[in-house]
Amino acid sequence: MDGTVRQAPTRPRDVRRWAAPALTATLGLGGLALLHLRTPGAHSFYPPCPLLRLTGLYCPFCGGLRATADLTHGDVAGAFARNPIVPPLLLVAVVAWGRWAWSRVTGRHWRPALGARTTYWVLGFLVVFMIARNVPGWTWLSPA
Repeated sequence: MDGTVRQAPTRPRDVRRWAAPALTATLGLGGLALLHLRTPGAHSFYPPCPLLRLTGLYCPFCGGLRATADLTHGDVAGAFARNPIVPPLLLVAVVAWGRWAWSRVTGRHWRPALGARTTYWVLGFLVVFMIARNVPGWTWLSPA
C-alpha cells in the first residue's frame, strides 16, 4: 500500500431507465405527426371503427383520431366537438407519461392504478356516454 486512496470507478448512468419512456414518447410524437400530416377526414388511410361498421352505433371513442388531429392543428373547439372525452384523456396520458418517465429516471417505483371503484365509475361513464351519443336527435354528441 502506497497510501493513495483509490476511488471506485464511476459507472455511467443506466441508459435502460430512459429507453422505455423515450421509445414511448417517440412513438407517440410520431403518431401525432402522422395525424397532423394525414388528417383522418381527408385520407382513407385509417381503418373505420369496427363497432360503427358492424352496428351503426358510435362507440365512446368514435371521432377520437379526428379530435386528436384537430388538436395537432390547434383547433381545441373542433376536438371537443368531435369527441369531448379525447382532450382530457390526452392530458391525463401526458401527465401519466411524465410521472412514469420521472420515476424511471429517479429510480423510484410508480405504477398507475385506478382501483376497482374508480374503474367501475369510468366504465359506467363510458357506457352512459355511448348511450347518450347514440340517442336519436342528439347530434351535439355525434362525432360527425
